Amino acid sequence: MVVKYPEAEKKGRYSREEYRLILQAGLKQLSGETSTYQAVKKTIPNGTIGMKTNCLTGRFFSTPPELIDALADLLTTNNHIKDNQLVIWERTNRELKEAGYKLNASSFGRRCLGTDTNGVGYGSNFETYGEVSTRLSRIMTDTVDMNINLPVLKDHSLAGLSGGLKNMYGAICNPNKFHDNHCSPYAAHVSALETIKSKNRLTIIDAARVQYNGGPGFMSEYLADYGGIIMSTDPVSADRIGLEILERLRSENKLPNLEQAGREVKYLQIGEDIGLGTADMSKIELTVINVDQNGTAHNGGLL
Repeated sequence: MVVKYPEAEKKGRYSREEYRLILQAGLKQLSGETSTYQAVKKTIPNGTIGMKTNCLTGRFFSTPPELIDALADLLTTNNHIKDNQLVIWERTNRELKEAGYKLNASSFGRRCLGTDTNGVGYGSNFETYGEVSTRLSRIMTDTVDMNINLPVLKDHSLAGLSGGLKNMYGAICNPNKFHDNHCSPYAAHVSALETIKSKNRLTIIDAARVQYNGGPGFMSEYLADYGGIIMSTDPVSADRIGLEILERLRSENKLPNLEQAGREVKYLQIGEDIGLGTADMSKIELTVINVDQNGTAHNGGLL
């Protein structure tokens, strides 16, 4: 599902309140519930909730704190989840701080910490799936009961696409080992690791702005205002919709598609083949909605 907010005050950027309206409408659509509280409760049952960001490029083009804050506000509606049950996390504290997050590893308030926080680190046991064998962040294995994956949509110089599956490289100790062959089959196999597969409850890809070339580092000349988020309980479908948007923006800006550029995204089909989700666009039930200032959702038409 894609949710857009055409009335945003600043094109390509959303405030905390605008993200709240977008997320609220998306969760209602996803859950089939009419109240925000019931939509949140149905989608994210009670427990300790991880919120995995992507903060590779600092304040330039990382998961926006406004998005995280808006989602956290919804999760704590009517005390469904307590503030300290929320864990905003990334590989390192440095990345979080440079992206504008305030660190908090205490037992009070919303937690925000990197795997490199004292006493956290990576587990001692290896998990293996297919071509991947690795140790996972103890935030993922020991701290959270479930996880929400919150990447940004962008081009990647090796993988072709950086979305939800690629973002989970930030949960493992040795991501450098899994970039050959355009991260295929590795990006799919990382997300198929038992802990990640069982705990990843929801993918929310920020696509308010999309970097359609030159990633994963920040290159402002390749930024486009798309003005939406992608939300799905299927991690492969979320990425496949993201790929469709990315390829459209490349075409509109007179760039070759990723296959022609030598960076075909093969790992999504592998994800479908191993039962992780759906990569075939003809099989994905795609809904596009626009949200107005009152939070009312309207048919948004095509991507």
